[in-house]
Amino acid sequence: MRELREQAGLSQEELSLMVGQSGTWAEEMERESRVHVLEIIVQKLTKIFGVEISDLSTFPDPPLPTVLEEPGLAVEKLRALREEASLSQEQLDELAELEPGSVARAESVDPASEEIHASVDTIWKLAMALKVSPTILTKTRGDLHQIEPRRPVDS
Repeated sequence: MRELREQAGLSQEELSLMVGQSGTWAEEMERESRVHVLEIIVQKLTKIFGVEISDLSTFPDPPLPTVLEEPGLAVEKLRALREEASLSQEQLDELAELEPGSVARAESVDPASEEIHASVDTIWKLAMALKVSPTILTKTRGDLHQIEPRRPVDS
């Protein structure tokens, strides 16, 4: 982030105020003393610097899962984001480097009666292809239903 801030000709205090944070926020971020950044701040940073979310990440690979069960895939959000990006199911498969037909299989499921589980890697690939945070494509615990059968969507 320091490099992007300096390229933009901004002081740490100026950047902090631009994203609506205290004057020392950018300094703390550059020292990596804060590990969690609100998604809205990340969106503001991408607009300020004119870069993608992935350009701000110091973690190019997906994080290791913290739970044993694969997360639920928010199929409705996947479809809406894909359509918003004007991508066909096949194009998204290709961009995300997934097996052909993966997106079509996921989107063919009725989310009211069946749940799709996907690996963290698959959700990460879809999110990067759609240029969104992986959390947007992940169902929260409150959204999850334990309904069988579970069909994995994986590459």
